[in-house]
Amino acid sequence: MFRLKLDKLSLENVLKFFIAAFLFLLPWQTVYIFREVFLAGTKIEYWTLNFYGTEILLWLIVILFMVWYWKKFRSQILDFRFHVTKDRVFVFSALLFTFYFLLSTLWSADKSLALQQSVRVMEAMLLFFILFLGPLKVKEAIKYLLLGSLVPAVLGIGQFLLQATFAFKWLGLAKHVSSEPGTSVIVGESIGRWLRAYGPFAHPNIFGGYIIIVLTLASVHLKRFKIVAVTNYLLLITALFFTFSRSALMVFLIGFFILLLFYLLSKPPQHFVSAPPSEGGDKRGYLFLFLIPYSLFLIILFSPLVQTRVLGNSSHEVASVTERVSGYGEALQIFKTSPWFGVGAGNYTLASYNLNPDLEAWQYQPVHNVGLLLLVELGTVGVLLLLFVFFSFIRFFVGVIKSKGVGVLSLVGLGLLLTAYCLLLLFDHYLYTSYVGLALSGIYWGMLSRDLHS
Repeated sequence: MFRLKLDKLSLENVLKFFIAAFLFLLPWQTVYIFREVFLAGTKIEYWTLNFYGTEILLWLIVILFMVWYWKKFRSQILDFRFHVTKDRVFVFSALLFTFYFLLSTLWSADKSLALQQSVRVMEAMLLFFILFLGPLKVKEAIKYLLLGSLVPAVLGIGQFLLQATFAFKWLGLAKHVSSEPGTSVIVGESIGRWLRAYGPFAHPNIFGGYIIIVLTLASVHLKRFKIVAVTNYLLLITALFFTFSRSALMVFLIGFFILLLFYLLSKPPQHFVSAPPSEGGDKRGYLFLFLIPYSLFLIILFSPLVQTRVLGNSSHEVASVTERVSGYGEALQIFKTSPWFGVGAGNYTLASYNLNPDLEAWQYQPVHNVGLLLLVELGTVGVLLLLFVFFSFIRFFVGVIKSKGVGVLSLVGLGLLLTAYCLLLLFDHYLYTSYVGLALSGIYWGMLSRDLHS
């Protein structure tokens, strides 16, 4: 039975509670759709206007955060004096980039789509600053993010093993049938059609990216975060494997071996496993010794599916790769129509339709590369502003790390965390085109930045 003590019902504790609830509930895609567009009877997802249930919670958090921040730092805000500092340059660059998104609605063909995308980029920025500057500690934030991922992981594992999903609109779950076109499956002459794990998300790749971000953040705090158990990793890695997301699995393998390398560099080889975890020993050695053979077991057990997915030797996989490659050429064609300011936020697929109006509805998809997608939607000016944000971010946090006297290993670590995220951007688009992807981006960098700064 839960008891709420009145003396603890402060604004700060309420804000912490709502942030924790948001992190826990983020995977569930309950959504209200207020505009649908169909082409030849088929719905085009990227022209849909909607509002997610967790967005309501996020805007409540934004309001509470603004009140809390004003009350806590009112004297510093009122005593503001203009000085050009690294942190202020970074904040200015982020605000300018967000404003440019909103400005792009003026020249977008579909202004409603542009406004929706701009608001969601703004939400991601706000989420970043809430986690970076807010009252919830990183360790607590990771705890709720990790706990919130466990039921989706079990759901994804069940979907793959049973080869079936079910619909439940109040949780945002849709039914996916492996025999229907458009469903994400692994297809081969010898293996038939295998449904990939969706979890509670709209696509297995989004599910895979979500798990990667949760695992990365949890791994950063693995040594200090006592409730992280091998069972949690077992569930998440199994669910990740069953998504068969090539980009997510590649980032996982790279990140896993990087984490192993850092562990070996920080400890003598003979102490790979020190004291037992119950005696305060480092848990990472036990984790590696358990997960390496388990991962090999999954690969061997499902080797026909792994071979088909990795080698791409079926007609279905070849077509998938061909479509992605052809998308790059299409993106460059669209870019040439508006090279300086772009076609507008969220308007890529509409521009694709205007370029080739005779395609099937499912063929109108964003290019699977966020950098190229941003170049098309925001133009050269928008990409230059994004680079301004990126370099001001790096300049600020490298300065923070150096001021603390942290070694080269930590600087390399920051670079590797950035590289892992950029690999996801390089091979897919959901971290920008979807609400949950943008929220995950804000969460990832907000938590890592808070950890570096604290």
